[in-house]
Amino acid sequence: MFYWLVFCLLSGVISFRLSEEFDFISANILQFVYNLGWAAIQFYLFYFIFYKFIEQQKYVRYFIFSALESIVLSISLTVLFAVVFRIKEPFSFMDYVPQAVGTFVIGNTGSLLKGFIRWFDDIQHKQEIEKAMLQNELDMLNAQLNPHFLFNTLNNIDSLIVSNPEKASESLITLSEIMRYMLYEAKKKTVLIINEVAHYQNIIKMQALRMKDPSKVKFVVDIDNEAAEVAPLIFLPFLENAFKYAVFENMNTAIDIRLKSIENKIEFSCSNYCDESNEHNNKKSGGIGLANLERRLQLLYKGKYRLDIHNENSYFSVYLSLET
Repeated sequence: MFYWLVFCLLSGVISFRLSEEFDFISANILQFVYNLGWAAIQFYLFYFIFYKFIEQQKYVRYFIFSALESIVLSISLTVLFAVVFRIKEPFSFMDYVPQAVGTFVIGNTGSLLKGFIRWFDDIQHKQEIEKAMLQNELDMLNAQLNPHFLFNTLNNIDSLIVSNPEKASESLITLSEIMRYMLYEAKKKTVLIINEVAHYQNIIKMQALRMKDPSKVKFVVDIDNEAAEVAPLIFLPFLENAFKYAVFENMNTAIDIRLKSIENKIEFSCSNYCDESNEHNNKKSGGIGLANLERRLQLLYKGKYRLDIHNENSYFSVYLSLET
């Protein structure tokens, strides 16, 4: 809006300077509206369409197409102007040149303004991400030092020291790998998907120490693109909730976790039956965590993710797909 106010003001000043009287402006108001529409068409063509060439870094193609479009539009609208306002004098080649140049300049003004808006939005987005990353770092620190997880894991390892010292030693190594990952890898913006999978496998291994039948937890992994990267611990809240609220009695598969990576897409799903007595607590404790996760997804994968959560009849399932 501000741009068009300035445009109209400058057009009025130029018209006044050329005619040295205000009657010229009022007498040619229809021509002025026609030219304003002309400028708007050219401006928004570049703002919405031609700027995509710049986003794709196709600068030569942008220059060629923008120049050709400006020439064609100028000739077409100049001829139409003559027909609408009944101008019978023939136009020479030089009459079209200033029209084409002005049209080209207005179009590139649209691209310039779009670029400035994108640049400003990117700065704001990066600042918001930095703030969120600071908060995420605090959240991750809480997860790293989760006393409930550590207490149970250490107790389970302690019970294995006498009965199965080899497994106890193996479990301590796995626990140290979990802590190392959370202390160092989780601070990065993205990590390799294979490293993230290994971290989740370690967590599942630790959770399995307290289970009578670890086979009730299924983790199916299908990675086609091992070079794919993902934000660290992005799926962890779903794993934690699954182990916290899943029902293991009378279930062939208590928790079903699947992670798939093909080309530039990562798909994650997790499902389990919940204890009805803990359903209210599940919603209460998971609400803030899920809200924070969705906010993180908005910042890191805006327009590139799909999150579906269903919680019906004590059956909880989640599906999350990411474009990397």
